[in-house]
Amino acid sequence: MMNSDPNKLISQIPSPFLEDLLEISTIIRNHGGEAYLVGGSVRDLILNKIPHEYDLAVSIHPEEMQKIFKRTVPTGIKHGTITVLFHDRSYELTTFRKDEDYIDGRRPETVQFGVSLSEDLKRRDFTMNALALDLQKKILVDEHSGIEDIQNSLIRTIGNPVSRFTEDGLRPVRAIRFVSTLGFAIHPETAEAIETCRPITAKVSTERIHDEFLKVLKSKNPIGGSDLLKKYKILELFSKTKLYSGDWEKHKNGFSKLLESSEKSKIAYFLVSCFSEQNWFSDSNVFFKELRFSNQRTKDSQFLVKTLYSIIQQKEELKTSPGIRTHLLHPIAQYAGKKDLWDWCLELSLLWSAFLNEEAFWLLSAEQEWKKDPPLLLSDLAIDGNLIREKFPELPAPKLGELLRSSLLAVLQDPNQNSEELLLSQIRKSH
Repeated sequence: MMNSDPNKLISQIPSPFLEDLLEISTIIRNHGGEAYLVGGSVRDLILNKIPHEYDLAVSIHPEEMQKIFKRTVPTGIKHGTITVLFHDRSYELTTFRKDEDYIDGRRPETVQFGVSLSEDLKRRDFTMNALALDLQKKILVDEHSGIEDIQNSLIRTIGNPVSRFTEDGLRPVRAIRFVSTLGFAIHPETAEAIETCRPITAKVSTERIHDEFLKVLKSKNPIGGSDLLKKYKILELFSKTKLYSGDWEKHKNGFSKLLESSEKSKIAYFLVSCFSEQNWFSDSNVFFKELRFSNQRTKDSQFLVKTLYSIIQQKEELKTSPGIRTHLLHPIAQYAGKKDLWDWCLELSLLWSAFLNEEAFWLLSAEQEWKKDPPLLLSDLAIDGNLIREKFPELPAPKLGELLRSSLLAVLQDPNQNSEELLLSQIRKSH
């Protein structure tokens, strides 16, 4: 369902944002200017979604806006954008502008202020984002058939797609991301220009590609955008790894089972779908480095992949309680600590069902085991290194760690073994 009645659109803006936006518009109007809600927020309202943020296009110059509003941040003042802090909420206000002289395939070298709203809307990327809503006069401005394209779930550039993508090489990647986040399709001419403009996309900063890639993975339709990233070889512009050396076609549909899972699971699933099982670790190290992933994201998703492959190999063992404790609960507790252990088990069960296309048969037993709070770590043992040294003073230091590890293995097999007396008698027997 969609809706393009200005009154209804305005009534959908939740409090206190609507009151703020009306107040900001009134202040601008009182200073002889115009203000319109623009871009993604208008598109989202038409799609009956609550926008994440509200951007205004205004006719007043940025320097004047800094005088009009008490608290401002010059976020992109060169391109006409300031952030207004209003009742501790922030709103981006951008002066109507015309972009000129794109040289680097990302940002205009010069911008011209003092233009009309029509001129400002023309410079935007897609028709669905070139809508403007006057909150006070309750008028919706649509000069590029944006509403019709939203109705038809179409992503289409304003004017010539090659020109628009040559101006900004991130736009093709944004189009791909919108396929995932909105569930729209790309208009054929716009899609063709993605291929043509790959050399321009190659100029975009890796950080921006990283952000768009994550938005695709976290969206409601990760398969749509991921397939297009593969089709147009977008990630290959930024990574030299053997991307798609795994069985992508076989595994990609598993993404649909991960819509409720965490970001780290989605990244992990990309790794198992995209890289071969033999080389996934070394390839993913390079991929994460090239795409500027944080250490934490890298480590978390790699841990999930490593554990997934390990429990698939230990499938038979997972039918027993000792197997669950040894191969599932212990590695997780060791990596992530006990507090979040169950969340990680759930993530692994989703990855299992996405990858193997079968339910994780071990999940119920794992939950029963976890609820018993069994000893899983060296710190859970009834003995420690000091006690062993006290009882067996002749033992060399390197032997202590080895004895503690073998004690833990025994306790993982049978938690009832976790008593000082039993563990020390085991040590005595082995020496």
